[in-house]
Amino acid sequence: MERILVTGVSGFVGNHLVAELKKYGYEVVGVGGPRLTGTHKPNTDAITTYYEIDLVDKAQVDTIDFTNVTGVIHLAGLAAVGPSFDNPVEYIHKNAAMEINLIEAALKQKCKPRFVVVSSGALYDPTAELPITETSSVVPSSPYAVSKIAQEKMGQYYGLRGLEVIIARPFNHIGPGQNIGFIAPDLTKQIIDIEHGKATGIMVGNLDAKRDYTDVRDIARGYRLLLESGIPGEIYNICTGTSLSGNELLKMLLKHTEITPTITQDSSRMRPSDTPDIYGSHDKLTRDTGWQPEISLDKTLEDVVADWRSRKK
Repeated sequence: MERILVTGVSGFVGNHLVAELKKYGYEVVGVGGPRLTGTHKPNTDAITTYYEIDLVDKAQVDTIDFTNVTGVIHLAGLAAVGPSFDNPVEYIHKNAAMEINLIEAALKQKCKPRFVVVSSGALYDPTAELPITETSSVVPSSPYAVSKIAQEKMGQYYGLRGLEVIIARPFNHIGPGQNIGFIAPDLTKQIIDIEHGKATGIMVGNLDAKRDYTDVRDIARGYRLLLESGIPGEIYNICTGTSLSGNELLKMLLKHTEITPTITQDSSRMRPSDTPDIYGSHDKLTRDTGWQPEISLDKTLEDVVADWRSRKK
């Protein structure tokens, strides 16, 4: 049984990725932080070895045993675009340091597992022709994007040192288990609060912006397939190839409820920069791995609403 190390295993995507890897017979070594409560508590029954460490701390990372680890999927990092504008140093430093410490620890042990480094579709040039492909230009549109560009460059550097490094650029994640700070959970939590009589309306930011939303379970499957079949040194989009506005997303969420809320725009929820529309092409990923999006957005949102209802019980 192959051993796969997953960082960020206690997070939103990590829980789904562990389930995906176990389904296909992999042994999972998990790396996560100390905040292991609620939906961010890893399924320890599915993890053979668990390291509760801070990946920014090199000494702690050096305690990871890479013996017989054949692959690493590096999910860990600061992931929300919005807060990065207020914390640019923290985002750029921590996201780069986590990856560097992890790879250096493996090399120190003379181990060379295949790495899938998770970047982001958020770094593409907002004026690029649609659909976005892997050859589209990238721009430092946010401190978060800068941190991801740095991670990609470090991955390329380690590729020159003989490591097999594959870069994944997922577009917007969505699905059950996601916490607030992202559009679907932010809207859904408010909807459930109204159902429970705790609120009468929904506060929103700019809902005109259109995004390419992919179910987190489809994204987890994409990471597994890249580990198995991706070409080292290459970059891969993970996306659906279609876009949806925040207004359309909210309407779809409300279909799964019986409420008719008032909707008020909140200036504090507006971002310094917000691309009007972006969607990508997954042709390269499909060609090299056979991946296709399988879970419909309506099913995803139904599961998101059910997830938040269960949290409020």
